[in-house]
Amino acid sequence: MKNKFRWNLLYNPFTKIAGWQAFAVGILFVLLSGLIGSYTGVAFDGAIDAHITKNLTIKESFLLLGIHIVSVVVILFITGLIISKRLRFVDMLGTMTLARAPLILFAILGLIVTPVSAEEIMSNPMAILHNPGLIIFSVISIPIMIWFIALMYNGFRVSTGAKGAKLIVGFIVGLIAAEIVSKILISQLF
Repeated sequence: MKNKFRWNLLYNPFTKIAGWQAFAVGILFVLLSGLIGSYTGVAFDGAIDAHITKNLTIKESFLLLGIHIVSVVVILFITGLIISKRLRFVDMLGTMTLARAPLILFAILGLIVTPVSAEEIMSNPMAILHNPGLIIFSVISIPIMIWFIALMYNGFRVSTGAKGAKLIVGFIVGLIAAEIVSKILISQLF
């Protein structure tokens, strides 16, 4: 019997792994993303955000990731309870943590970027064009974000068992709320 790679597992591994197993694998990716990100200056400063920064400590990196995970898991769990009768917290925790796996690519891509401050960009918008690493980071970030959000959506779908408009609206509203909550928490702590 041939052992074929199943490409659909790249955007929906949750048919094979969920709960504590997904959490264990996901937390490994989160820890690596935090360590690499603190070295490369990639900050995960929101539920679905990644930015290049000049000064990022390991403590700040992990604090941002903690806010990132907690806000998404809690808000999407509450949203899931509203739209679904069957939902376990551990499933939401596992799927949303594992969905963060692609973010390690952002942290690694930070190696090719020279950080440019907002003040530099405002005073000279052409400064971006003199930073090929930033351009490459920006272009590659689009498919990574699509993959990341697809993983979150599939994790939410598998965890809640919801379908149709209820699933789509619940996910979008929950994700927007998680982004708002994470930004509020970050603004209070930083």
